[in-house]
Amino acid sequence: MNSYMHRNRAGFTLIELMIVVGIIAILVVVLAIAVLPALSKNDEKATISLLQNIGPEICGRKVPPTMTKFKKDAGSLSGRISGDEKIASSQMMLFYVAPSRSVWDGAKYYKDQSYNPKQQPESFAKFTRETGGGLPYLVDAWEMPIFYEYDKNAKTSFVFSNGEDTLWNTPDDLIYDVRNNQVIKREAISQ
Repeated sequence: MNSYMHRNRAGFTLIELMIVVGIIAILVVVLAIAVLPALSKNDEKATISLLQNIGPEICGRKVPPTMTKFKKDAGSLSGRISGDEKIASSQMMLFYVAPSRSVWDGAKYYKDQSYNPKQQPESFAKFTRETGGGLPYLVDAWEMPIFYEYDKNAKTSFVFSNGEDTLWNTPDDLIYDVRNNQVIKREAISQ
């Protein structure tokens, strides 16, 4: 008798293996379609919450933070500010609202005051990034710096996130508007 016919079959055939891989691929695609939009909404909610926490503190200041004021207040720390305008404004926001202990101790603005930031830096840890030797700065859920602008004509301040597409000046930009104390999308302004 042929020994081939008497062998017990062990393992999977190539066709069975391909069917299992195909089923797994379909399940992964279905799961991705169901889960990704929810994750995107969570990122947007987290960024809106960040803007609502930092916006009133920075935009509600009697004297808006400018680079000139920051250099005076930060003293020697101002040499650690980024050359990128958006990151620099993000560094200034963190400096005035939730400075770390080392930033507090090194800044002329806080000299001779006990460490007591307006908000605790730990509450922004998820959104704080460090640059090599530079001051820490704030990012949104998509890892883009949030930034601040003072509109001299309207005499008001805004805090911005580029939004999910990470591009500036597009409909999904998130904007904290101090005039109505809320975060809105740029597309809502255009309508």
